[in-house]
Amino acid sequence: MLRKRQGAVYPLSVRALYRFLKSVRLAVVVILLLTGLSLLSTLVPQGREAAWYLQTYGPALGALILALDFDHYFSSVLFVAPAFILALNLGVCTVDRLARRLHAKAEKRFGPDLVHVALLVLIAGAVATGLGRQEKFFSLSEGEQLPVNSHYTIKLLSFEYQKYQNGMPKAWISTVEVRKDGILQAASVPIRVNHPLRLGGLSLYQASWDNRSTFLFRDQSGAQAVARVGDAFRDGDTLWYLTDTTGVGAGLAAVLQQYRGTKLVSERKLAVSESLGQYTLAGITPRMATVLQAVNDPGFVVVVVAVVLLAVGLALTFVQGRAARTGGGPPPSTR
Repeated sequence: MLRKRQGAVYPLSVRALYRFLKSVRLAVVVILLLTGLSLLSTLVPQGREAAWYLQTYGPALGALILALDFDHYFSSVLFVAPAFILALNLGVCTVDRLARRLHAKAEKRFGPDLVHVALLVLIAGAVATGLGRQEKFFSLSEGEQLPVNSHYTIKLLSFEYQKYQNGMPKAWISTVEVRKDGILQAASVPIRVNHPLRLGGLSLYQASWDNRSTFLFRDQSGAQAVARVGDAFRDGDTLWYLTDTTGVGAGLAAVLQQYRGTKLVSERKLAVSESLGQYTLAGITPRMATVLQAVNDPGFVVVVVAVVLLAVGLALTFVQGRAARTGGGPPPSTR
């Protein structure tokens, strides 16, 4: 069956498909689907080992998460397919609006069309991020350097770990030297939480810290042993865990936690030359390390462009709509 419109003949099935692709209902359903799945994905930690999901969520639910690629949601079909449908919907709608406006005799108002284009660019940026985002973690101690990609190398000049009086973390600050292809680019740049260092398309985030300090112990026979944070030794029915260091200079001490079975009994600070059971702390070599996260996000620039286009489109829509209302004309449609 055919239908004729404006001198052209279209199959009825093509017309129905065209109306479906540019419908508001389709956009609403897909947006709700994307929103729901995206919120659900925040409840599932991303990028863990397969065994972790099976152990944490059980065999059935864990297998379902892995089968649906919900452990990598933003690169899965569950995200890419609805995003593609939404992009197709916005694209058809935008072309339809532009075609009608170009043939209309009324004043041309392209603000809503620019909003549609911005949303298309935003979807493209989100898909590019989901499919192409790469990240890795690495740790550095003072004086160490590391190539973060084929061009840039950083060297850790200093690392500052600030705490509140109750011992909770306050700030982590890594000061680094940056070289590109061996040439000094920045002699001293701080990297703070929520204040990353951007090197071309790469972003370096302050992620955490690592205590690499070593502790020298002597037993009653004079034998020596070197321990690190995370190590433990037994004293009767007690296990003592080395958890941290505290203080500076002459006041530097090891922090140990006492466990009986799985129960935390006490916490103690052990200074150099002090004893704990049959062991005496002979020395501490403090060594703090920063943990940085390198992120390569190919969609970042695309998303920035989309946000700029969206702001311009909304502003243009507002200005043109206000002018139309002042002049007595109808406000522009957003679809």
